[in-house]
This record gives sequence, C-alpha cells and structure tokens, in this order.
Amino acid sequence: MRKVLPVLLLAAVSACAFPETRWVKDGADDRTTSNDLNTCRRAAQQETFEAAPFFGYGFGPPFSHYRHPWGWGYFGGGDRLYTQNRLTDFCMRNKGYTLITLAPPQTKAPASTPQPSPAASADK
Repeated sequence: MRKVLPVLLLAAVSACAFPETRWVKDGADDRTTSNDLNTCRRAAQQETFEAAPFFGYGFGPPFSHYRHPWGWGYFGGGDRLYTQNRLTDFCMRNKGYTLITLAPPQTKAPASTPQPSPAASADK
C-alpha cells in the first residue's frame, strides 16, 4: 500500500497538469467528431502496424533484418505511438478539423480593481 499511494497521488496531480484539447469543425456535432476521430485512430493504427516490418515496430530480430546489431529497432516503442498520433492529427486536419486548447475553468472570481471613493477625491 505504501508504494501504491505515491503512484496514485502522482497520477492524480499529473492529470490536472495538461490542458484539455478538442477537435472542432464548423457544422460537426459531437457524434460526428467522435466517429471521425475513431476512424482516423483506427486508420493510423493500421498504418503503423503495416509499417512494422520496415521500421522495426514490435517484431524481434528473427523476423526483421532492419534492426540494429544490438537487437532493438531503428525506432523505439515510443515512436510507434508518436507516429500514430501524428497520422491521426494528419487525418483529422484533412477532414477539416482544427485542434483547439480549451481554457481551464476559473476557480475564483477575477479580482476587481478598487475604485477611489468620492470623499477621497473631494479632499484634494
């Protein structure tokens, strides 16, 4: 339990650190946007899967000769996710969407500037 608590605390704090983003397009409702995003994600995943033998994603040395002599691929495992995200962004932009960053909600009211009282200005 001692090891789990710091990890959960770190996950909760880091979830608040990233701003929320959303794909928007004129005339597209939430359902259409969700369907287009899922279609683009599936297409990007399929594209990176098909590129695996050429770029070394996920296959071991017996199956691919496009590898470093030490055994790992030219692209690490993180590059596959990076490529998927890049292809998803490309697909959504081709469909006419724009990725926007939503402003975080304000937790307290903005401070108002104090106005000089009429009595203080009359004394001068």
